[in-house]
Amino acid sequence: MKKSGRVLIVASNPRLREQIAPVVGEVGLQIHFCTDISTACNMAHRFRPAVVLLDAGIARENLNACRKLRRCVPEYHLPILLLVPLSHIDISSCLCSSEADDFICSPYQREELLARVLAKIDGISSRNVESFTQIDYQFLAGLSHLANADLDTTQVLKRVVETISQVIDVHRCSITMVREDEKFGYVMASNDDPDLNGLKIDLEKYPEIQETIRTGKPLLIDNIYHHPLMEGVRPYLEKLGFNSLLVLPMVDKQRVIGVLVVRTARSIEGFAEQEISFCQLVANVATSALRYARLIEDHIPTAAENLAGGALKGDFFETKGGLLDMAAHDLRLLVSVIDGYGLLLNEADDGNLTSQQREFIDGLMTGCRRLVELTNNLLDFSRIEAGKLDLNVTKIDLRHMLEAATHEIQPLIKRRGITLDIQARVAQMQTRCDAENIRRVFYNLMSNAIKFTPQGGQIELLLNADGKDAFVSIVDTGPGISAQLLPRLFEEFSHGCSPDGQHGNGLGLSICKHIVDAHQGRIWAESIVGQGSRFTFCLPIVS
Repeated sequence: MKKSGRVLIVASNPRLREQIAPVVGEVGLQIHFCTDISTACNMAHRFRPAVVLLDAGIARENLNACRKLRRCVPEYHLPILLLVPLSHIDISSCLCSSEADDFICSPYQREELLARVLAKIDGISSRNVESFTQIDYQFLAGLSHLANADLDTTQVLKRVVETISQVIDVHRCSITMVREDEKFGYVMASNDDPDLNGLKIDLEKYPEIQETIRTGKPLLIDNIYHHPLMEGVRPYLEKLGFNSLLVLPMVDKQRVIGVLVVRTARSIEGFAEQEISFCQLVANVATSALRYARLIEDHIPTAAENLAGGALKGDFFETKGGLLDMAAHDLRLLVSVIDGYGLLLNEADDGNLTSQQREFIDGLMTGCRRLVELTNNLLDFSRIEAGKLDLNVTKIDLRHMLEAATHEIQPLIKRRGITLDIQARVAQMQTRCDAENIRRVFYNLMSNAIKFTPQGGQIELLLNADGKDAFVSIVDTGPGISAQLLPRLFEEFSHGCSPDGQHGNGLGLSICKHIVDAHQGRIWAESIVGQGSRFTFCLPIVS
């Protein structure tokens, strides 16, 4: 089984490296070699080895050699094994005086060498794992408290980073707010230095944050001393005492509004998979608080405005859009906590759960998904109400985009026993639109069709175009829509009832109409009770 980590060999005789390196290298460990304690201390600080193999002769000539090496990595106990000649008279005395953890006698037997080295590495790894087990539930309980506590968003973010630092062995954990139109970020919370809160930072000095903003994806750097992205800032980083970092984007409406940065200094490089998943859950929860902080910041008067008797800009708290936005942000925070509990329970050992308990968990996850849908709709609706539906318009092939999107919902269609028939009557449908928003319209209409189509039914996706418009129609074999409801279908809070008795939240179709209208398109519905429904939207074609 392959192992991760580094082994530092400190020996005056290069032949020791030739004897040891192939053995420990065959299990995946990386080897570093030096011949003196001064160089060894620098390498220990730089590479954070999992174990050091120290020539007993060098240890005898350099008093406190082991202590010097361990001072270079104060964040963990550095295991040191003495390389002792078999002819050495008093091994136990040598071991005690050097303060090493163990010894290996030459000539080195492969099995013994591996056993002693791996025992030390596995000991460190198991301590890391033990420190992380059983904490998911404890942390989620803490998040539940935060979600319901009467705290401002700055306090919530501060509690989040503090609690992460208690759960995971970190050098520093921080949350930074960023804006697309600025070259600076603002530290909102840091676990180790409260004076950093509110600090304005130049993003040019943080390439890892810039890269996460650019890609919108998590960034894991196992070793900052070898990663090319950190080349320009490496001299500065060497003074900070960490070797790995994880940057998680905090995303609102496909825009990175902040980052959660976790830095560690460990003998074993990088983060465990469950640590990354755990931090992602935390980032999701913290995003709600960060979004709320930005919302408030945008509407709080400046100091100069306060001196002049300024109040909240406009009538923010008096508008329906503002209230909905605030309610949706609070709801998103609660949903994240519920979803975290549900995921942990859902991943539990089936043998520990009764069939009824499993049924309860399935119901919890279904309800959570509906809450997520409701929250997303409320956020979209409040943004539309406030006139903040920003469109990132590009030229795309609508047919190609929608055909690709159908693959993402195929599992849901199959699970319902529904067949999907795609009929494309044109080779291309070139339009200028915001791809994410139009994809949202498609998903909304398609999910409605799936919800209202009975088991064994059929859905048709019809793609067509004339010289002016591109048409997308979704036809289902559901119960149809009454003539009384049809004219009000795209109004706010208007909804029907699916065959299983589920009601929608009455916002999805209204949001679809706003999005299509913003593209100078049209959307409408046709239906006959008992014969199904057809929903169609069209967008202008471009050459």
